[in-house]
Amino acid sequence: MNTPNPVIYGSEAMSSKTLLADDPPEKAASLCCPTALSCFLSCFCPWVWLGACKVVNEKEAALVLTWGKFTTVKKKPGLFCFNPCGVEFQVVSVKQRTTDLPGVKLLDLKGNPVVVSGVVFWQIQGVKAASLDVENVYQYVHTTALATLKQVVSKYPYEDDDGGHSLKTEAATLSAELSETLQQRLAHAGVKVIAFNMTDLSYAPEIAQAMLVRQQAEAMVKARKLIVKGAVDISEGAIQQLESKGVTMSESEKTKIVTNLLTVICGESGAQPTVALQ
Repeated sequence: MNTPNPVIYGSEAMSSKTLLADDPPEKAASLCCPTALSCFLSCFCPWVWLGACKVVNEKEAALVLTWGKFTTVKKKPGLFCFNPCGVEFQVVSVKQRTTDLPGVKLLDLKGNPVVVSGVVFWQIQGVKAASLDVENVYQYVHTTALATLKQVVSKYPYEDDDGGHSLKTEAATLSAELSETLQQRLAHAGVKVIAFNMTDLSYAPEIAQAMLVRQQAEAMVKARKLIVKGAVDISEGAIQQLESKGVTMSESEKTKIVTNLLTVICGESGAQPTVALQ
């Protein structure tokens, strides 16, 4: 009963109405002498300059705070020297990341418990918002993704007998809705959602056996309907062919032929010929 494969549907989850919190333009701020107090303290304690250099690698950015106040964001890789007195230099990775949501038990539209697994592909685009507006951006993404998954799954049944939208058949539609909903919730935190996919879907263990019996019963009914339809067509064709060849039959004889054919074709086991002994 496992369904969607972990395929990324679409390259971006951003909609035209979602405004992602981005960083302000980089300021040409002095990192070595941001304030008079910083200069005085660093001169009074010169040994603090021993840890005054930081390297910003590719796919990284640095958030600079001066006495707890936002100063700028450094996005170009390189070596930066700063006054360690009053200046805080936080290096943040802006690489693409994944957040796994394994085996989450939720309720579908009909109230049936299902077990859903998902994966979120995301990256930090607004370094300032991701660092200052949320306590822990990684935990925030995980918690928000769980809430989004619960909301979207509850809008669809596990499967629909009438061929409507369901969790089992609408992998691409669900991925698009999950991505867009999650992006709207994470935009203020400077997080860009690349994709949000369901990777596994099944009934919860407590109802899995009952649902399997139901599926087997539905499959058997459909098969029986197909067999009966075929048997009727065969019986009708046999009588028409006999009459076209000039064989005259009464209504009782036609009924007997149809009954015998339906019994043989629709029976659980093959016909067993019997011979009357004199």
